[in-house]
Amino acid sequence: MRAAIMGMLGRLRYDHSILFVLAIGIGTLAGYGAIGFRLLINAWGYLAFGASEEQLIAGIIRLPWWHMLLAPVAGGIVVALLLKWFLPDGRPQGVSEVVESVALRDGRMDFRAALANAVSNATALGFGSSVGREGPVVHLAAAIASFFSQRLHLSPAVMRTLVGCGVASGVAASFNAPIAGVIFALEVVVGHYALHAFAPIVVAGVAGTIVSRIHLGNFPAFTVPPLEIASLWEFPAFGLLGVLSAMGAILFMQSIFWATDLRRHISSLPDWAFPPVGGVCVGIVAIWLPEVIGVGYEGTDSALKGSYGFGLLIALFLGKIALTALCTAARFGTGVFSPALFTGAMLGGAFGVVTASMFPDFTSGPGVYAVVGMGAFASSVLGAPMSTILIVFELTGDYEVTMAVMVAAALSSMITHFAYAPSFFLRQLERRGLNLESGKASHLLKSTGTKAVMRTIFSTVPKSASIFEVRRHLVAQGGGKLMVVDENGALAGIISFADLPEEAFDPDLNHLVRAAEIMRANPAVIYASDTLESGLRMLERTGEHDLPVLSDTSSRLVIGILNHEDVLKAYNRALLDSQGKD
Repeated sequence: MRAAIMGMLGRLRYDHSILFVLAIGIGTLAGYGAIGFRLLINAWGYLAFGASEEQLIAGIIRLPWWHMLLAPVAGGIVVALLLKWFLPDGRPQGVSEVVESVALRDGRMDFRAALANAVSNATALGFGSSVGREGPVVHLAAAIASFFSQRLHLSPAVMRTLVGCGVASGVAASFNAPIAGVIFALEVVVGHYALHAFAPIVVAGVAGTIVSRIHLGNFPAFTVPPLEIASLWEFPAFGLLGVLSAMGAILFMQSIFWATDLRRHISSLPDWAFPPVGGVCVGIVAIWLPEVIGVGYEGTDSALKGSYGFGLLIALFLGKIALTALCTAARFGTGVFSPALFTGAMLGGAFGVVTASMFPDFTSGPGVYAVVGMGAFASSVLGAPMSTILIVFELTGDYEVTMAVMVAAALSSMITHFAYAPSFFLRQLERRGLNLESGKASHLLKSTGTKAVMRTIFSTVPKSASIFEVRRHLVAQGGGKLMVVDENGALAGIISFADLPEEAFDPDLNHLVRAAEIMRANPAVIYASDTLESGLRMLERTGEHDLPVLSDTSSRLVIGILNHEDVLKAYNRALLDSQGKD
């Protein structure tokens, strides 16, 4: 029976109706995964602080200082044990691992490790870790989609699409924002907007939203009061806020990498000790600045309502950056979505307070600037301006405020992209040696050696070969290039029909002219250790159709021919594959 079902799925796996059914199923399961993740956070929160995620600050401030200090440390110990026993490399995972999986492994993920990762992150968040919940939710939702795709033996293209379905559902369920969830999945994870992927991902995003609204109600992630832009003259100020948001986002991302590098240089502590150290940092900060621990939605809500003064906004801005960097480096959770929203709201609110004090008659309240800062800051960190703009629109329903976010987010994203990195996730992967900025096809050129596509059939002649022998080899191989080698077998030059002088066809000179006299010495070459990207660059710079591939710089033995057409075919295959057209 099982074989019959699998056979039917194998025949119908490209059928769009079947894909839509799978998208609905994956979207529903991912939605429940997001709900389960939130429930687990709340369970740990009640155990640690006697408060849910939504009321964490209110619950913490009632506790004695020693409770605030020790509870996160206990959580760090639990997280350390989970990482050691259940995660292969002892490292929590998030969006960057999903991007890597889709780009390089056709969406294949380890489901058991993903479950352990979700439990570890939920534990960290429940005990106050200053990280985001959306990254782990995206990872869990993608792993759910990958698990069923692998069990059903679906094609790589369909598997990648279904992973995108899981991501869209997870984000939509987390924010109650289906449009933003869909665009985030396409913009960040899938990497294209082709119709064959777009339609199922839309269906999955809607399914996740329905699941969330059935069980959690139709409430947005933040409670935004009615907002109004006082004057169109404020748009230059929104642009300036976009510039400041880019600078803040770069500081935010680099702080995480600085802290991570510092942890790697601390050899005196074993890996399992770092999550409890992160818990100590959380406990200390909770005593003095409780707003920055946990997901931070309460603090973000307060900033959007204009409840904080300038001094507190700056303290929360800097405190959140520092604590998120420490928690992430200590492996006490992962996820940067919520911290980016929180930090952006604080920066925007502080900018709004200053602007209102300078131009009280022409400036909106700090809440408007908090919303704009939140969108601009998050768009830079996530590398997803469209998604964050849509999140803001779905939260506010206000076209004018959304236009302000568009201006700030566009400037912020552009500055961050060119001055630092396209996104936090791509920078993470780049630090691991994976350059996926231009997608899978570009990564192929950067990571594949020339030996993978070079042609191994070619002809060589010694420098002493007569022009008769040269002519005979060229005719036999149908033109192209003939490799001229010295007595050690090293490349000395190349000869093509175009290099032959007129007297080369004079029978009387067949044995008088030698290859060394007519060859092109010191031709452009490529080495076996070079990548296809280097080879393609050399081919385009020299205008050659093919290049000799040499073993190394010392022996210079000819081992193959790198053909321009072969490199382009390899690139095109990877490009089509990444678009799901296999």
